Amino acid sequence: MHKKHKKKFLNILLIPDDDSSARTIRIRYWLLRFFLVLVIFFALATLTAFGLYGKLLQLALERNELQQENLQLRQQLTKVHQIMGQLESLKAYEQKLRHALEGYVNVNQQVKLSDNQDVLPEFKTEWSSIFNSIPLVAPVTGFISQEYRPPVHLGIDIVAAEGTPIRAPANGIVLFSGWTYNDGNVIILKHSNGFYTYYKHNLTNLVFAHQTVRQGDVIALLGTSGQSSGPHLHFEIWKNGYPINPLSLVVNLK
Repeated sequence: MHKKHKKKFLNILLIPDDDSSARTIRIRYWLLRFFLVLVIFFALATLTAFGLYGKLLQLALERNELQQENLQLRQQLTKVHQIMGQLESLKAYEQKLRHALEGYVNVNQQVKLSDNQDVLPEFKTEWSSIFNSIPLVAPVTGFISQEYRPPVHLGIDIVAAEGTPIRAPANGIVLFSGWTYNDGNVIILKHSNGFYTYYKHNLTNLVFAHQTVRQGDVIALLGTSGQSSGPHLHFEIWKNGYPINPLSLVVNLK
């Protein structure tokens, strides 16, 4: 028996167009296989390189996003520290104001008047300032769409045209003037005798924190900011840390 002869070369015959003789190119099979493996290797290496580049690009983008988030967090933390410092200053100022108001009220409470006796001239201004410091005047004129129903609704909703001026019902100090997600633009006023008033869903706040306001001053414009279905003012009154019905105190809301 004869052994099967293995082909060692690939013959490629080149026939020219002119009268010159034909040429034969002989390529060894192992060399052809080597070049084929080399081409496949470079193709796989190229695909792998593109895949790694894509992953590196994605990691770089994620790192950039994390750096931006860290920067925002640092900025927010700085704001929180600033707000905490302002709150500490405001607490100290509030304590001084509380002592001053308590001493002021105690002095006036010692004055006793009969039903037919008029206020003495030297006390008229003091009694007037006390009444101006208690929220007795409606902040806005309109109709009440939702009444005081604790614990679900701790104030009343007064409906009026958008942009209607909201006025301070009493003398006070602005404890907060800013925006919240649920209540939109919010203002909190501190008055004497433990009274606080809240104004929510404002179109625009016109006062800033720590500002002193007097009864009748325009502090905001009525609107529908935050989670609100229509233009109205959500108005709350708190006394010594507990909400009370504004209709029981504000005379011109009844």
